[in-house]
Amino acid sequence: MLKHRINLITNTFVFILAACVSVLPGFSVSAYSPLQLQDVKAKVYDLEVQIKQGANDSFLFNNSNFISEDELFSGTADINLKNIYEVKSRINSADFSSLYGGYINYVQESQSLQAESVVVDDPGFTTQWNDTDKQWGLVKAAFPDAWSKTTGSASIIVAILDTGIDGQHEDLSQGQVISGFNFLNNTIIPANANSDDNGHGTLVAGVIGASTNNFRGIAGTNWNVSLMPLKALDVSGSGSSTIVAKAIVYAADHGANIINMSFGGQGFTDDTTLSSAVTYAYNKGVVLVAAAGNDVAADGGNMDLNPVFPVCDDNGQNMIIGVAATDDNDQKASFSNFGRACVDVSAPGKRILSTIDIDPTSGKALDNGYAYASGTSLAAPFVSGEAALIKTLYPKATNQEVYYRIIASADQIDYLNSNQCDNSSCAGMLGNGRINAAAALQANLVPQVINENSVVHLQGSYTYYFVSGGVKHQISPFVMQQKFSNIIPTVVTPYVLSSMPVGSFVAPYDGTIIKVSGEPAVYEMVGGIKRPLSYQIFLQRGLTFNDINIVGDAEFSSWLTGTFMPPQEGTLVRSVKDPTVYWVINGLLHPINRNFWIDRGLNIFPVIIIPDSEIKNYAQGDPYAI
Repeated sequence: MLKHRINLITNTFVFILAACVSVLPGFSVSAYSPLQLQDVKAKVYDLEVQIKQGANDSFLFNNSNFISEDELFSGTADINLKNIYEVKSRINSADFSSLYGGYINYVQESQSLQAESVVVDDPGFTTQWNDTDKQWGLVKAAFPDAWSKTTGSASIIVAILDTGIDGQHEDLSQGQVISGFNFLNNTIIPANANSDDNGHGTLVAGVIGASTNNFRGIAGTNWNVSLMPLKALDVSGSGSSTIVAKAIVYAADHGANIINMSFGGQGFTDDTTLSSAVTYAYNKGVVLVAAAGNDVAADGGNMDLNPVFPVCDDNGQNMIIGVAATDDNDQKASFSNFGRACVDVSAPGKRILSTIDIDPTSGKALDNGYAYASGTSLAAPFVSGEAALIKTLYPKATNQEVYYRIIASADQIDYLNSNQCDNSSCAGMLGNGRINAAAALQANLVPQVINENSVVHLQGSYTYYFVSGGVKHQISPFVMQQKFSNIIPTVVTPYVLSSMPVGSFVAPYDGTIIKVSGEPAVYEMVGGIKRPLSYQIFLQRGLTFNDINIVGDAEFSSWLTGTFMPPQEGTLVRSVKDPTVYWVINGLLHPINRNFWIDRGLNIFPVIIIPDSEIKNYAQGDPYAI
């Protein structure tokens, strides 16, 4: 079976506190001084506004003065509570009143009346979000506020698919590291054991579940949680998609509530086995979290153009919570990937203090080490930790409900990222915003009012959406006619959809042949992914130009691009210059030798000649030889 290598995602800057270490294997590493706080030019005001009964409230929507608006008591019959909105505004209450006073009963700045943050005694903990020498990420993402409601539970299991975990580290040795499995040698990992020979998995584990209030090291997002080590990556931080798929299924079958995947790569595209494993875990109610990735690059890339897996392996249903990385100013970390299709939220991921167990200089074990690390690998466990708190406080919450709480409560940061995504605005590219753990635990968090897997029509427009996994996917007229012509859509107001993240356009049926106007390339849709068709394979499949459907640029760009469609099953092919003959089995080109060719009677069948420039585009399998 062809196995795809996955390079561990990290662009990590390391400075070890417990030992003098400067280089970590598998990481791009460099010690650096504390970050300088950047000025935030745009002030945002939190306002409470009551619209007059019968007044037109349309000025609140699609208004550049306002970043977001939420009706606090929708559906209430109490006249005193009707039409009250919480508005994040670029103008203060006085200016608001001056501009819109004729439409409102009152406007006032929201007062901070939340429960006092919980303070702990771990030396690495801080109460200041700009103290980047300590655990600023906990404060920025409001975990100390969340702890006033819950600090987690050992009954919640977070499976960490990584390089292992050091269960003997002083901050991870209080019983939180439970039994797991080593998929590299097929052995059980005993509880409290050290299974990490790289250090990356221990970094991830520390963010989620480092022991808190023990006068040592750091605090975890959860004071109580069970961490299941699933060693799927080797000492260099690499692994195969096959092993990752096995680990996902194992986690789902062994009680994991959440799976954290701080790895990925662009070395493969639509891996069927991995997609099936993701679907299996998701259908069992598991919350899957994955890093958006940075591919050891100085500047993150647009995953809408170059998808990274497994974070983009959502099977068209948003089964994975994709996480981008931000800094202490809520700006996209330079190294972090971004994109509409694969990123759901952002989380702190730059200069994150956590646990580590390997001296990167010598490669030898490091007792009770700590490190500053940067990467989306460190952002993902903040979201996994948030999910664990939600599952503790709301144990009956489904994975879809957990997802909705995480994205609906995120703080909007698009206005702080005007040119951080390829020198362009990050609007819509960083998910629904930076996570807010305290807000995610609110009992009165606005519930999802649209039924799952429903078609909705945006009131006053010609726009239709398919809602799946808490994400709105726009439906083009072509796909509306093809897939939903017999469905009567539910008409919704813009407010209902305002907090829902935007996903890719709904894909046509599998087998649909598409192209965009003015471009010669033709594609076939398979599992929500567009796969290129060479002209020769187009003819071999008996297709004609009448089979091609022209689609819009926006919907075309929103769909991920896969590998070239292979020749028909059982076909024999070769290139013009290379005499090697390939037999197409299960969509893969398997090279065969002459003896195999004759022994199997294949020599009586024609061999299709494919241009040298095209044959390299097809996925190849193992050789067949005698």
